[in-house]
Amino acid sequence: MNTPLGSDGRPLVTTDMAAYSMGLSPKRFRDWARRRGVTPAGSRPNPNRGQALALWDLADISGAISQGLASHTSQPG
Repeated sequence: MNTPLGSDGRPLVTTDMAAYSMGLSPKRFRDWARRRGVTPAGSRPNPNRGQALALWDLADISGAISQGLASHTSQPG
């Protein structure tokens, strides 16, 4: 099974992997992503049946983080 690639050529990651990379629980990561308008880039079948696993593009996540940091940076006036 080939892993789909994101917009920057890196493999898409599952919710668990994305959450771990940010030090969040999967639920807190999904809440964070929803507030910033980041949506899954794809999905793959769940090996345990049930709902498909969301796949996230790391470029989208890093872009949202960069925008958040830029909006919190104060410019001396």
